[in-house]
Amino acid sequence: MPGGTSLGRDRVTTSRRLRKAAVVLCLLPAAYFLLTVVYALLNFGDYASDTPRLLRYVIGPLAIALLLMFCAFRLSDETALMVGVTASAVLAALFAFEAYISVKLLPQQVGVAGVVDTDVSLEPYRGYMPPAYTLKAMNIKRQAQTLDDAILAGMPDVEMMLCSDAGRPVTSHSDSYGFRNPGPAASAPVDLMVIGDSFAEGICLPDGEHFVDQLRGEGRSLVNTASRGSGPLFELAVLGRYGPEFRPRVTLMAFFEGNDWENLRKEVNLVWLDDALEPYADFGAVEWSDSHRDSAAEIIAGWWEGSAASVGSFFEGRAFLRNFFALQNTANILGLHYPKAMEPNPAYEQLLVRARDVSAEWGGRVVVVYIPSLDRFGGVFPHGFVQNPLRNMVKDAAESAGIDVIDLTPVFKEQGAPKTLYAADAHFNAEGAALAAEAILNHSALATQ
Repeated sequence: MPGGTSLGRDRVTTSRRLRKAAVVLCLLPAAYFLLTVVYALLNFGDYASDTPRLLRYVIGPLAIALLLMFCAFRLSDETALMVGVTASAVLAALFAFEAYISVKLLPQQVGVAGVVDTDVSLEPYRGYMPPAYTLKAMNIKRQAQTLDDAILAGMPDVEMMLCSDAGRPVTSHSDSYGFRNPGPAASAPVDLMVIGDSFAEGICLPDGEHFVDQLRGEGRSLVNTASRGSGPLFELAVLGRYGPEFRPRVTLMAFFEGNDWENLRKEVNLVWLDDALEPYADFGAVEWSDSHRDSAAEIIAGWWEGSAASVGSFFEGRAFLRNFFALQNTANILGLHYPKAMEPNPAYEQLLVRARDVSAEWGGRVVVVYIPSLDRFGGVFPHGFVQNPLRNMVKDAAESAGIDVIDLTPVFKEQGAPKTLYAADAHFNAEGAALAAEAILNHSALATQ
């Protein structure tokens, strides 16, 4: 009898230990999924405001968490432990895979910050903004208050470092206005003027390879006024200042699906861009004043003396840890990373109407070029439908403003592997740029050119 009692106590103790281990191993991944739900609900407008995101970020994770909690407390000790071990192992494997992908992509992605090998001198490029910095950041640092006082172009006639590729600089030379164009400057009126962000600027592609350069030729005159970090309202300001100078027959306003809607939301709160939507706006002079040149040079020098062209500048402003714990790269590969939901923004239609009217002053017209993001095409599970509401809002706004849209989404989708048209930094590679240029030139919106 004493032996039987001892054996019984041992069994009870073992059972308790199994249950405790099962509870811990089940609740750890359950807690992770519950935190996902909490984050989504705290950011309801971004991650839970429509059915796809509600399913992806709230209902799905909540169901998994509740299932794990049920297993922890209601199944037998052995079964609950098996479920807990499996769930924890899968979660650990996902984080290990996320770390592997992050490390693998890092050397290619830091190129956007201009990180170079130790034997490369950055001295020739210190007259222009470092790769990770923008004109909007310059105006904020200058504390610009009015549109006519804002700087809307880079420093003129200097060497530009766009990024680095395998530790070597990818460079160009700014024209007499401060934009990326081969000299001499095109004479007005030009056939095409391109306004946009880093896609149109041709970030990380050599001269002649980015899509705007590939629009040149066949007697077609073109001026590129794009710059990294630009959003739609900033681009309207560029059109208002430089459009009368070049009097383009067609202005191509590039809209990037990945961040331009978010850029617009932030730009409407910049005091020096306020007047761009108004018919009385003073867009400012094309010529650089001495004070503009001096203040820009001082800021640029300070940037280069700081963390410019470093891994630190790549991570600056990026929610790296948040993205890591969200398993963003893994979710991208699976096709389960849904970007933030975008609410309607009437300012976009207003600025398109304003752009149309500004261009009409010299008999020109505006065409929107819709650039799809890499995220749309990646993943095991198709998820392009998540970006389509934004795409439709852009098209609807353009239609209401009487503006044509060249949508590159179906052109890229028709390719067998659209992901191969993008570089590791999610911008076009040379092949993607060539396809974009071809699609633009062949579109009916430019048929009369």
